[in-house]
Formats: sequence, structure tokens, C-alpha cells
Amino acid sequence: MGHRHRGFTLVELLVVIAIIGILIALLLPAVQAAREAAHRSQCENNLKQMGLAIQTHLDALKRFPMGRNRYDQYAVSWAYYLLPYMEESAIYSAYISANRDDDAVNSQTMRTPLSIYVCPSRRSAAADRNFDNNDGPPVVLHAGSLGDYAANAGLDYMTGMTTKTDTTGAVYIQFGTYDPTKAGPIFSASRVAVRNVIDGLSNTLAVGERYIPPVPAGTPQGMEDYQQGDTAFISGDQPRTVFAGTQDGLATGPNDPAPASKFGSAHVGVVQFLFLDGHVSPIDDTINKTELMALSTIAGGETVKQ
Repeated sequence: MGHRHRGFTLVELLVVIAIIGILIALLLPAVQAAREAAHRSQCENNLKQMGLAIQTHLDALKRFPMGRNRYDQYAVSWAYYLLPYMEESAIYSAYISANRDDDAVNSQTMRTPLSIYVCPSRRSAAADRNFDNNDGPPVVLHAGSLGDYAANAGLDYMTGMTTKTDTTGAVYIQFGTYDPTKAGPIFSASRVAVRNVIDGLSNTLAVGERYIPPVPAGTPQGMEDYQQGDTAFISGDQPRTVFAGTQDGLATGPNDPAPASKFGSAHVGVVQFLFLDGHVSPIDDTINKTELMALSTIAGGETVKQ
């Protein structure tokens, strides 16, 4: 007598598919949470590596890295000055200061993707940013290496750029002057030593994740990166790309209406910061603005609880 082979009925098959779907739905958030935890850990490690580089720079030159050396198409940022202390001496040494940053001769320095300067929760390392052209339309598009971190310039990201008027009425920029009660440790033409940090290294922000706002409506073609403060990162031409200030608080989310110049993060609820003593700590994005400002100045004299 033959055996009758019984297969799945349609109802049974649908039940199995539904169970698999439910299991996937339950598992997906856990996978996403694990991925974000790994990304956040890598971001923290990036900041720690920058902290080691800053300490080595301090040991060698007796001061913290300069925020940027000029404010035109020939400027380099603090991210450039850290390169030889992060085993990137070849990229550092390839720079030719007599040529503009966007010149092809500076491709190795300005156009090499660097993963240490990128938060993996936001994006991958790439060389696809426009070069700033001293606030004008860019000459070179989609070629500069990007970065997701900003040096702490203090209350205002434009620290070190004081506008003055001479006896003839002509306006000029006094480069590098600052008020220590309002300044951070790394700003335009900064030369801050440990002795200048009256508030203490463990109480002073060095570098943090930076906010990149949406492209404003009506932005001219080619000026998108400029408006977002997301131009070539090793270059020092665009201050909103390499500095952030604290006087307007932290970004409240990915669609904060404020322009670029704030610290902000792709991580939910926190922004990760490197302090001058080398430790890395997340700060809640709802932190009181007064407390944040106190953490950002080198000689404000405030008492800060962490």
C-alpha cells in the first residue's frame, strides 16, 4: 500500500511567512541599535586618536594646534596640523603652500579621504566636497576630503577674526586677537599654551562633532557645501567647516533651523566631545547653554559640574 506525501497547505505557508516577518521585525531594531553602538564607539575612538595627536603636538610645540593659519584659498586648518601626529606625514608633507588649496598639485593633501575625521553614523570617508573660494562660487567641485568634527573656537566660531577700522576709515581684519574669557583653545591664528587654559584642561572642550544643516532653499548651484559649512576639511578657507561656537547652544536635531557653526551629532540625544586633557565624553544635546559656554572657554573662571 503506497504512502501519501503531505505538503504544506497555503494557510500553513502563510502562517510560517507571518512568523518569519514578525521575527525579522523584532530583530531589526536590535540590529540597528547594535550598528549604531558600533558607529558611536568608532566616533569616540576617532576623537580619542585626535586627542593623542593634540597631546603629541603639545609636547612637540608647547601649544595646542593653530585653528587655521590664514583666511583665504591658501589656508590650512587644525585638521592639517594634526596629520603628522596621526601617522599621516606623507599627506602633511605633500602640501605646497605657494599654491591654492584647490590646485591639483595639492591633491594628495586636500583630496585624500581620511576615515579618522568622519563619523560613521553620518557617512563614510570621501573626497567629494567643494573647495571654498573665499566665500565666492567654487572653482573646484566634489574633490575635497570631508570631515565631521569641529574645533572649539569658544563662544563664537569666528574667534580670532576681529574687524577693525583704520584712521582712513578702511576696514581690515585683525587676525588672531582674542578675549580669553570668550575664546576656546583652537581658533583662527590661535597659539594657546597650557598656561593660558585657566579653567583647566579637563573642563575645556577641544574638538566635538559638528552640525551640518540642510541646504537652505534657493541656494545657488555649486554653493550647497558652502551654505552647509561642509567644504574641503583640510583647507582652512571656510571657518564654519572647521570651527564651532557655543553661544547658540547645541543643534537640536538634523533639521535645526540655525545655520552651520554649532556643534551637533548624528547620534541620538548626545554630542561627543574631546576635552583638552584627552578624555572623550558625550554631552546631552539638551545641556543648559550657560554650562556649555562655560565648558568652551579657556579662562572664563566658571565652575563646571560634569
